[in-house]
Amino acid sequence: MITKTMHENDNVILLENGGTKIFLDKKSLSVRVETENVSWETVSGAASFAVGYEHAERVWISFHQAENKQFSPIDSGFLQGVRIHLGPFSSNGKIIGVQADVTVLLNTHSGELVFEVHGISGGTENEVSEVIWPGSFAFSGDRETDYTVVPAMQGYLIPANWQKPFRRYHKGMMFDRDAYMPWWGQVKEGNGYLAIIDTPNDARLSVEHLPLVHTHAEVVWIHSLERFDYTRKLRVRFAKDLNYVGMAKMYRQYVRSLGKLRTLAEKQLVNPKLSELMGSAVVHTSVHTRIAPESYYFDKEHPEKNDFAVSFEERALQLAALQQKYTGKLYVHIDGWGRNGYDNLHPDVLPPSPKGGGWEGMRKLQEVCRDQHILLALHDNYRDFYHDADSYNPELTIKHRNGDQEFCDYWAGGAHSWLCTTLSKGYLERNHDKLNENGIYPDGVYIDVFAVVPGDECYDPRHRMTRTECMAYRASCFEEIRSRGMIISSEEPTDWAVPYLDLVHHAPYALYPGPGEGPAIGIPTPLFSLVYHDAIVVPWSLDRGAWGIPEADLGLLHGLLNAGVPYLPIQPSDNEIPIVKTMARLHQLIGSLEMTNHEFMDGSWRKQRTTFADGTIVEVDLDGDRYTIQMADGELISEADVHL
Repeated sequence: MITKTMHENDNVILLENGGTKIFLDKKSLSVRVETENVSWETVSGAASFAVGYEHAERVWISFHQAENKQFSPIDSGFLQGVRIHLGPFSSNGKIIGVQADVTVLLNTHSGELVFEVHGISGGTENEVSEVIWPGSFAFSGDRETDYTVVPAMQGYLIPANWQKPFRRYHKGMMFDRDAYMPWWGQVKEGNGYLAIIDTPNDARLSVEHLPLVHTHAEVVWIHSLERFDYTRKLRVRFAKDLNYVGMAKMYRQYVRSLGKLRTLAEKQLVNPKLSELMGSAVVHTSVHTRIAPESYYFDKEHPEKNDFAVSFEERALQLAALQQKYTGKLYVHIDGWGRNGYDNLHPDVLPPSPKGGGWEGMRKLQEVCRDQHILLALHDNYRDFYHDADSYNPELTIKHRNGDQEFCDYWAGGAHSWLCTTLSKGYLERNHDKLNENGIYPDGVYIDVFAVVPGDECYDPRHRMTRTECMAYRASCFEEIRSRGMIISSEEPTDWAVPYLDLVHHAPYALYPGPGEGPAIGIPTPLFSLVYHDAIVVPWSLDRGAWGIPEADLGLLHGLLNAGVPYLPIQPSDNEIPIVKTMARLHQLIGSLEMTNHEFMDGSWRKQRTTFADGTIVEVDLDGDRYTIQMADGELISEADVHL
């Protein structure tokens, strides 16, 4: 029987569970965890909150500065710990009237440590914008075998002795490129912990690596529409011999326990058309491009390049020729099919591009794709609201706290703001009903950016919206597409969207200064694939240093290692066809299977091995441009030297 006790004196509260001890310092509020093998302690003063919404005016105050601290025991059938009421606070001789309630809890059944933020209050003059609880664990050292695990994009490791540049793209916002998945972990002396952000929608993952000084990783809780009105929760699991693979598998089981691990096999039961996608090569092409004068992409010196089209019919002929040359499964993604072309007039993109051939041309493209057994998917967008769209109205846009709306003119269509997501599904239903009325029935739809940017918040009282509500509205758009029998895709596979998506544009590695190009941040590691390989289809570019591929690496090697589907140009070279067929065949065989293991081989970060549920093993040498595939039936596929 596991003994469980709680002790308290003037300085410390002690929780015990078997061989694990948790010490809460009542003065500093730091937490020390002692297991049989290693000790972890939060950084003193890290637990804190920020007063002020504007970054330039923000003031951080440590929780230990509370004038009063009240500790109340909590003891249930499986949770034991303490609730801490804090406040008011003293900062620079000034009293800050914030009150905070946080907890430290030990699950005496599982050994999991739980940290909660229950409430933050304080009045309009003490507006709390962010909260850090419990803060990062102190982590430093010079051993390569000690490392931090970061699920940014596909994922990477930061060895404790890593001396290269490190950066975050969007301040660690959850469900962005800084954190596809809401977890992180650290390993030292062969022991590790996994931290799972149980309430991730209003959170960010803050990681700071200072070479040979420290690597700090912590969750930062963010206000939602100026409020902290629901409990924020972090779960931390400690284990001996825990590595990054074990962490990914722990998280996978956690997702399964929530009922959110929706595999490709399960998705195919809902939409049998998804089986046609397995083992396909993905062709990304466009019909019409029109670039507004204010766009970043506008070419002043070559005006003819700012408005051009390749007709639907010509694309159809190219695809038919490609099918004859390739003779395998194809999934075609069409950009620029709308009235003014790619990234223009959203969400009012109909009718199809006149320069591309209008309705008749689009129907011809569909006819050829059906005759050639090619899956046809359309690019779409229900977030960017272009100012020259037919229905543009600033009253329909997302508003910030000060009432302003977002503005961007970077993309091809020029000036646009964000359409409030409360309205997105209505536009989607209207557009796809009109497509159907005109004889267009796509096999798939790509809804741009919905699964690569965090949830939006809208302060407009006419359509007020939290991040959580925003993601629910986006999910309803995905489900609307699925209900029409189509394959649904978006840009990148952020965790919340995986149950709703069949396919993404890519899920590559984080680069510096990136995210599109440059050397890798840390050690590229397929954390996402270890969790979700059998839940979503991920295409990979073949080229060296392609978007999201470390500049020295061949994309096809990462694609094979992750058993994804290949991208194929609409007019490929003869050298590309064989490797595309190899990658497509691999995906056909194991694309719906779990990636069960990943290893760095021969003491090198550059030689890697993945294993899949049927026993298939893929090995790649990123420096030697070589790969070997050992199929489950014993077949060996090897390429000593890859040439593209």
